[in-house]
Amino acid sequence: MSRYIIRRLVQALFTIFGVMLLTFVLFRVVAGDVSSAYVNSKLGAEAKRAFNEKHKLDRPGIFNLHRRLELTDNTRGASIFSIEDSGSGRITKALEIHLAPSEIEQQNENARKLVMVSRLVYNLSPKTPLDVMSSGTPLVKKPAPGRENAQLESALKMTLSDGTALTVSMNSIGNCGDLISAINSIPTNNGKLTAAITPWKPAQLFDSQFFWHLWENITFSGHSYATDQTIFDIISERGKFSLSITVPSFALGWLLAMILACLVAYYRGKGIDQITVFLAVLGMCIPYLAYMLLGQWAMFKIAPKYAAGLASPFSIYVPVMISVIAGLGWSIRFYRVIILNEINKDYVRTARAKGVPLPDILFKHVLKNCMLPILTDLISTIPFLIMGALLLEKFFGVPGLGDLFLTSITSRDVPIITGLTYFTTILYVVSLLLTDILYAVFDPRVRLK
Repeated sequence: MSRYIIRRLVQALFTIFGVMLLTFVLFRVVAGDVSSAYVNSKLGAEAKRAFNEKHKLDRPGIFNLHRRLELTDNTRGASIFSIEDSGSGRITKALEIHLAPSEIEQQNENARKLVMVSRLVYNLSPKTPLDVMSSGTPLVKKPAPGRENAQLESALKMTLSDGTALTVSMNSIGNCGDLISAINSIPTNNGKLTAAITPWKPAQLFDSQFFWHLWENITFSGHSYATDQTIFDIISERGKFSLSITVPSFALGWLLAMILACLVAYYRGKGIDQITVFLAVLGMCIPYLAYMLLGQWAMFKIAPKYAAGLASPFSIYVPVMISVIAGLGWSIRFYRVIILNEINKDYVRTARAKGVPLPDILFKHVLKNCMLPILTDLISTIPFLIMGALLLEKFFGVPGLGDLFLTSITSRDVPIITGLTYFTTILYVVSLLLTDILYAVFDPRVRLK
């Protein structure tokens, strides 16, 4: 059995990886830029860049073979290290030159080294042209009407922490190496500002959106775009509300369905069987939403303060009862078919002929031999116990994981969507493995090899 479990766990790893790859393609690649949903456009490019850096959206997609242009201020002073364009230049915007707060080196209380970096550029080298570094963004402003043929002057102005002002003309600079040489060779620089290309290390290969996507989901450390909570904190906080609905409704619904299914199967073809099957099929034909509307309408008529939300512990009983009633018809039909396959066998007829009591026949003999399909049905519902009933939570204002999942889809909160999808995948593969193990426990004919 141990070899079988190991093999299934290896298969589960590939399944989980496939799900993570699919969610990455759907929500990170196909969905495009999501920062517009969380960053006010009036705040400008800096706010959007900060959002992307915080959530690792500025990294390359799969593998990181990229480097940056790095400008290090080696001075100390009361001024703020800044870079701006002069003339018709748009270098800072085109190269996305910005302060890198994560790279500030705190040496002591009064000393610090400020670093400006450009956007990440694939295989950046001194020979890389500036237009490649800008990813096609224009390096100069459009000329005014009537001056299309005029010589446009552009320069880069840098103010260091000690107040030193450095200016570099961009007219004769065509690639990254020229820009680095021009900055480092400014006569008034004298090592105050150092320009270089950031070194590349093998560990940086996995500093990409995809591998951060994997890591944040595996460790449940991804942060919600909306609330900045981690996935672990969200599951811990909201999971109890989902369980408060699903566990009672699951247990009560299963118990009622098994009792009724055994009863109608034993009296197959008689009046009680026909009436129960008719009601079960009728219940299956009624949409789930109709149960919710009718149930909430009745509660508003009887006790309005319990009709939605969690103002009282009694409020949770309404969605529980709706869930039980809505799922009872299908469960009775399913279990009835399973039991009928056993109840007409020779050992059951022999037991009835010998006068064995009905409860003993059904619960000691028939159900034991029906456990395999029943186990499959029961364990397949485990993921839904944790994730909750999506529509039910949304409709009755229960702050569970199902409600959060729907809200995250509409608000494009990608870390929540992918994190809960990963969590559901884990529950599914564990449930399937548990089903196989229980098959071997309840049926001695089953061998796990």
